[in-house]
Amino acid sequence: TLPMHFMKFHGGSDVDDVLDAMEYAAYVHDVEHIILDNMQFMISRQSVGKGSSYDKFDMQDIAVEKFRKFATEYNVHVTLVVHPRKEDEGAKLGMSSFYGSAKATQEADTVIILQSDGKRKFVDVKKNRFDGTLGHVPLHFQRKSGRYTETPEVNVPPPRTTIPTGVSALNRAKKQVNGTARASAGGTSIYHDIRNQHPT
Repeated sequence: TLPMHFMKFHGGSDVDDVLDAMEYAAYVHDVEHIILDNMQFMISRQSVGKGSSYDKFDMQDIAVEKFRKFATEYNVHVTLVVHPRKEDEGAKLGMSSFYGSAKATQEADTVIILQSDGKRKFVDVKKNRFDGTLGHVPLHFQRKSGRYTETPEVNVPPPRTTIPTGVSALNRAKKQVNGTARASAGGTSIYHDIRNQHPT
């Protein structure tokens, strides 16, 4: 199993402090993949008191630019979680659905969107700078493992136990007790159905 390291940042944090921790992890622990969740929450403190929403988006662009530069210089894969804008429930998300300016999607090598149409969930690859391959992969929740997989969970019903009834049950029980598969002469049953012999 691969080791995991967690940074001790909660809420609004200075981007440069986060970058220092990322640099330390790359040098000391040879970390090759860093996940930042999420950018809006991380830079929220820096935009306080700036006075306009434009400043908030400007701070987001600066953070994206710094993370892009870090990933290139240190050869580390940086996954940056960006929440979408307010969209209609069930609407399919696109490249323009990301909160803030378009810089986050422009600087990214890969853009992956977690989609949900109310009935199903799937991973939608919207940008792939490596070879250009795009597409989507369905997600199915596995209750036993608590994970999402590409294939749906198959519920195998337990084997049904058939309980014989009537005269045939008595015949089988008699054969099991005796330990042999006996049959009466002529292939008729040991026990006979006498229901029709009773007067009505």
